[in-house]
Amino acid sequence: MEPKISRRDSCRSSTSSRRSESRLSHSYSKMMPIEDDLIFRIGHRGRSKGEFTNPQDICSSNNRMVATDSNNQCVQVFSSDGDSRFRFGERGRLAGQLQRPTGVTVMPDSGQYLVADYENRWISVFEPNGKYTSRFGMGKLLGPKGLTVDRTGKIYVVDNKASSICVFQNNGRFVGRFGSRGCSPDHLAGPHFIAVNSCGHVIVSDFHNHAVKVFDTSGQFLYSFGSNGEAEGQFNAPTGIAVDPFDNILVADWGNSRIQVFDRLGSYLQSVNSGSDPLYGPQGLALTQDGNVLVADSGNHCLKLYKYSNWVTSVSEIH
Repeated sequence: MEPKISRRDSCRSSTSSRRSESRLSHSYSKMMPIEDDLIFRIGHRGRSKGEFTNPQDICSSNNRMVATDSNNQCVQVFSSDGDSRFRFGERGRLAGQLQRPTGVTVMPDSGQYLVADYENRWISVFEPNGKYTSRFGMGKLLGPKGLTVDRTGKIYVVDNKASSICVFQNNGRFVGRFGSRGCSPDHLAGPHFIAVNSCGHVIVSDFHNHAVKVFDTSGQFLYSFGSNGEAEGQFNAPTGIAVDPFDNILVADWGNSRIQVFDRLGSYLQSVNSGSDPLYGPQGLALTQDGNVLVADSGNHCLKLYKYSNWVTSVSEIH
């Protein structure tokens, strides 16, 4: 599938001249916006430090931004203001190597990075300095994509190929799985990314069913929202998922090249304004400590940081 620019964000051709100018400015790793909510943009297509080839996911922790650089087969680390710090990982199929890194998250207690490797079919564990420590999920995962950790330390991994969610303890021990392939509301078809809200509910982007599915802590289906289309609240192959402090759900609408925001029950609230420098096939999402939203803009081979303000002002409004 090829992502497309939503009509509400204007056609790709109308911004081609601005994009061309941006791509020619390779000496600048961060480009300030002309208008919209864009704070800065990091990187461009390439294979050097600070450059990307198809970034997949991103997380934010301890004033760092950590992104999986899928086709460069590494993980890149940036400071909170977008400066490139270091990269780690090398191509290969041995322990500690990366073949196709996809999802990334941080263990809240240790600060270790968990990196899902789609081709190697396991999760690699790295120290904050990028040193490899261990791996898990061998024999259990067919094609891991997004992953997240809940407040208890339980690790949820989206198994894209198996259309299910695998659950592990914080030491990597396999607990079980839930979800199965299908087109009905309680089934999954090529799920991509995942998040957990304050209630412990597991929120999954269902790529081929063009919906978002919500499960409880035991893996029982609760509800879904979204349908195939371009209108507000609809999706064309959703990918990245993030939850704000008020349990609003941010969804990367890959095929429509936009970020939409919903309340905890799936009612549409708003979209992130990306009009002056349109997204192209956004994937992973993350919220920073100061409340902004990070996007892995895979089609543009860069990361983008946007201002984010939600419409809910207290947690009591969502319960």
